[in-house]
Amino acid sequence: MINKFCRFAAFLTFFALGCINAGQPIAPSQPGVPGAVVSRVMRYDGAEYPFVVYVPTTYDLRTPLPALLLVHGAGGNGPAFLENWRAFAETNGIILVAPTLDLSAQAETKVPMVFPRIMDTVQKEWNVDPSRRYLFGYSGGGYFVYDAALLNSDYFAGAGIFAAVIQPEYDGIARQAPRKTGIAIYLCDHDQYFSMKDGRRTRDLLIANGMDVHYTELANCDHNYSAVANIVNEDAWKFLASRSLP
Repeated sequence: MINKFCRFAAFLTFFALGCINAGQPIAPSQPGVPGAVVSRVMRYDGAEYPFVVYVPTTYDLRTPLPALLLVHGAGGNGPAFLENWRAFAETNGIILVAPTLDLSAQAETKVPMVFPRIMDTVQKEWNVDPSRRYLFGYSGGGYFVYDAALLNSDYFAGAGIFAAVIQPEYDGIARQAPRKTGIAIYLCDHDQYFSMKDGRRTRDLLIANGMDVHYTELANCDHNYSAVANIVNEDAWKFLASRSLP
């Protein structure tokens, strides 16, 4: 769903990536410890994809946990975005995975290959329930999550998206899903980029193509996810946690 907004997001994210990584070699991986945020890198097709992982302190190697892949918005990064979910994940026993991405048009085309590989990398280290892998994306990252949720619907059990819609020229993506997946969509009534009309059109498109859609319009808020994160996260997880792959 590459569009002008996504290309603008790519510029902001490229700037953020430069600030984070310029002149900083990738540190050797340290053994993961429950309760700590650890840094990892997945390499694919000549590129490196840095991400962080948070595993709750209640982690028990014998018990697989659900995992949530978080995709930040324009100008954001994985570690900062993960903090919106960290306390909730600790309480609810969720493994969090948050990459720092270039939200460019070229990067978006690689989403169906990259996201499962990031999760596969996590599963080599931690006991993830393969039937309960989920996605959550915000704004520019929400476009990426629509792609992954629909094109990888046989890998991810469901997705949550805040402040992003499917543009009409990319409606065909809804027909490509190998499985009729669950998608929770959240949009604020004062969003600076998307109207309620945009959100309802996306909702109706997904429903018409057999998706299990949970659509929520929030009052008195705008494009700022952090301002409503506690409300959105709890509702999104209630929806996602009840869904799993067959």
